[in-house]
Amino acid sequence: MKKINVLLLLALLGVACASLYSDVQIIPLTVTPANIERGTDIASMIRKSDLVRAVSLAPVIDQKQNQSATELAAIGKAELIAGRYDDARRHLRAALQLEPFRSTYALIAWDLSQLEYMANNYEASLEWAHIASEHGVVVRRWHLDYLAAMSHVNVYQASGPRSTWVPMRASHPDVPRIELKINGTKNTWGIIDSGAVMCIVSENFAISTPVRTLGDFRGTFSGLLGEPIPVRFGMLQTLQFGEITLTNVPVAVMPDDKMKFLVSGKKEFRIDFLIGANLLKEFKTEIDFRRNAVTFTHLTSADKHPVADQNLYIDGFRPVVRGAVNRHGWFLFVLDTGSEVTFLNEKQIDSLPIQLLAPKVHNAMLQGLGGTQKHGPKVENVEIGLDRWSGIFHNLPMYESLEAEKTSGIIGENFLRNFVVTIDYGKMKVELNPIGVWSGPGISPDNATAPGVRPVATP
Repeated sequence: MKKINVLLLLALLGVACASLYSDVQIIPLTVTPANIERGTDIASMIRKSDLVRAVSLAPVIDQKQNQSATELAAIGKAELIAGRYDDARRHLRAALQLEPFRSTYALIAWDLSQLEYMANNYEASLEWAHIASEHGVVVRRWHLDYLAAMSHVNVYQASGPRSTWVPMRASHPDVPRIELKINGTKNTWGIIDSGAVMCIVSENFAISTPVRTLGDFRGTFSGLLGEPIPVRFGMLQTLQFGEITLTNVPVAVMPDDKMKFLVSGKKEFRIDFLIGANLLKEFKTEIDFRRNAVTFTHLTSADKHPVADQNLYIDGFRPVVRGAVNRHGWFLFVLDTGSEVTFLNEKQIDSLPIQLLAPKVHNAMLQGLGGTQKHGPKVENVEIGLDRWSGIFHNLPMYESLEAEKTSGIIGENFLRNFVVTIDYGKMKVELNPIGVWSGPGISPDNATAPGVRPVATP
């Protein structure tokens, strides 16, 4: 039987190095019902990012006399993306009990593996990954090794107050970063990078700290420009920010020459630590660009109840948000606090409500990990909305994604920095409180840094 390629463990970095600016005008978001595409069934609702409506149909599915594996798998998939893990686990397991076709069985098992990974149940995630592999899913050996190394590890155990306030830097480059203490002795600055699936440290930092290795296996991340980036995996004994201390924090270790960018004046900006989504999902994070401060609130199981009007989702281990393009909905964007700029996915441009009146101009300079560069296209005068607000971008650069990537683009700092941004993984909601409604500075796509690391495999 033909094997199924599936998105595996990935990391998406978004550190940038732009020096020119363009206007981003902030206005209230208006989306009329007539401009929202609706699916006719759960599968099409997922494709059209109408996920609020999709998960609302769970009671209807539960009351059916003759349930199908396909329908149960679809509602379970929608709940997985929506972060409703208990409901997703129940529906996906019920789908397996109906003994679906081998290929369907494989994809359901892989969804269960992703679910348990996000719930920090690595042993269960490994078991489902093996089942998925046995039924035809191609799972990288290093991903299985990582799950095996993480089995029985009690990760992200927090001590100290439930909430802590931390000073933040957010300029030169324009990405939020805070001071961290690693293993009780080593201090460094960490970039809050919601677009990074894992916390990532530089090789030199890992050696000097030191970071305990998780084994001899190696993984491969794929950079923006397609360059393979070798990584190994380790474990921090403790990580402290503000008054909160976490124990057992897994990290990927990346070569030093891949953890740097060029900023204005061609100066190098070196990175030792990226705070990724694997850690951020344990918190409600409020990034206050007015006061240059971040408040972290540790989430308990009692806090993890997605609200009915959620706009935050998980796709391929990374946070995505439901947004609007030119007042049409809905579209999913990667939420990337580690990217200076907002980008569109070039491969998805034909599916967006954007009228290309002129040829796309290939003069946006994109920079990936290690300072690698390429020229990319850009589009003009596009409105992108999130929560209750829109940004009208005079220019938007585009990046060339892998075929598997279905998100419409990346929400970056030139939009987010106009707000106090609350990312709540408990409610699965991103809330934007405007600092002021005006045309403010943004980063020019003529010298913009694009996301650094993308998926390593495609479905």
